[in-house]
Amino acid sequence: MPTCIVCHLEIEENPNTLFKCTNEHPIHRKCLAEWLLHSQNCPLCTEPYSQNVLNQFEDELEQKEQEKQAAIDAEKKKEDFRKVEELANRIIFLKEIEEIEQLIDDNQYEDAIEKLLVLYNEGSYDVNDQKVLFLLGKANFLKGRFDLTINFLFKLVKLNFEYPDGFLYLGKAYEKLGLPDKAKWAFDRAKIE
Repeated sequence: MPTCIVCHLEIEENPNTLFKCTNEHPIHRKCLAEWLLHSQNCPLCTEPYSQNVLNQFEDELEQKEQEKQAAIDAEKKKEDFRKVEELANRIIFLKEIEEIEQLIDDNQYEDAIEKLLVLYNEGSYDVNDQKVLFLLGKANFLKGRFDLTINFLFKLVKLNFEYPDGFLYLGKAYEKLGLPDKAKWAFDRAKIE
């Protein structure tokens, strides 16, 4: 019995299970069906399979192509859903930030800090979205908690050294704590004139 050039298992000498290229290289039907998805040439000698052989796999190839397209479509739907979900979460996040900024404007610092800490501790925000860190620093500064201001704003400026408002409040916090050298360092980076 001949062995398949792809899987190396024996092949029953049957026209439904054994196929050959023009150079007589034997291959299983299932192995050839998979191979034809990639090439119409023999995997061993690269000679093209006859049209007669290719015609026998037309339905299978079409079905495999449809399955492949269905998988691509399903993946695209999944990716589209992920993008919509990401956008919805971003909108919710921005709405929460808007509410928190209003609380700060209304001098309700404790409520603002509480909501910000939920976002911060749950990791509900993207690490690259420095707004949570900035608002935590600002609200703590306005509440008179200068050590916490420095804690959050230093994390912020480590992520984004080009965040002038972060450096501004950082400098003000250092100033309130009687650290003029550190305050100057922060104010210099805040680009205050």
